Amino acid sequence: MLWQDEGMIHIGAEAEVRIGRWLGLPAIKKTRIPRTWRHPDLDKRLTKRRLDVECKILNKLLKENIAAPRILELNKDEMTMIISKIEGSPLIESLQAGIVDENVFFQLGKIIRNFHEIGISHGDISTNNILWQAGSEPTLIDFGLSKNTIEVEDFGIDLHVLEEILSASHPEYEGAMEQVEAGYLSQSPDDVIDIPAGLLPTANEVIKRLQDIRTRVRYHD
Repeated sequence: MLWQDEGMIHIGAEAEVRIGRWLGLPAIKKTRIPRTWRHPDLDKRLTKRRLDVECKILNKLLKENIAAPRILELNKDEMTMIISKIEGSPLIESLQAGIVDENVFFQLGKIIRNFHEIGISHGDISTNNILWQAGSEPTLIDFGLSKNTIEVEDFGIDLHVLEEILSASHPEYEGAMEQVEAGYLSQSPDDVIDIPAGLLPTANEVIKRLQDIRTRVRYHD
């Protein structure tokens, strides 16, 4: 067998995630969960489309030399994807144990900007979807909600999702989001980047949109 299963890691609304080995290599197997409230044909079509997008994004990250899992096997009929295992533990565990480097949030901001500079929004930047180990930079994982975009709103929402997680789950890390923003802005804050899809918003424009999103959320609360 190509895949040797070693157990479940996580099961959520989008997918079941298992750990194991693929041809002897440490790997992760992700199986999309059917949405029973949708017509089976529609659900299969939409799931295949999401798998296509996720694969293209992972390949784009690899081409741009941004740390991300490699695709080892894809089976659209069974809605499964096997990817290489990234070293490290979920950042949420290190934060709860109080063993993170003080620079981890600044590094995270830089990495998020690297994604945005090539026109990718992650879609779900939570501390569960960030891997980290001492002496290394954090790595984003789980690209099931990611997309190619040049919209400043998408990038602002990426940062706001992380801010909400830090505020709700890790309030003891005061100033964490400010460090994320500083790291984000350290990547040429006013540079205009032209990619095939169009002009990308500058880092300063994204941070301004983040501030606008905060205001809207407070108003609706």
